Amino acid sequence: MSSFGILIKQSRENRGLTVRALADAIGKSPGYISRIEVRGEIPSVELVVELATALGGDAEQFLECAKNDSMERATNEVETKYQDALALFRKGKHDAR
Repeated sequence: MSSFGILIKQSRENRGLTVRALADAIGKSPGYISRIEVRGEIPSVELVVELATALGGDAEQFLECAKNDSMERATNEVETKYQDALALFRKGKHDAR
């Protein structure tokens, strides 16, 4: 679970809201809220602000958390691609001997 997903879930539970109630408040499906909370999906900036408002939270904190999760995900993707490329390079170098 992502930090943003945890923030959303904890904020929702602290306000006594169900997934459905939060979804209704922002005009999205309960499944979408679950994807944010469980799978770490990061919504648009506008939706992050809507979530913060619906949950009585600080929009800047929510945006910062979403940004950090997005940056971490991007960094991990780049690192994975780098490691894959490095492995191919090393394999090719080894095969050339």
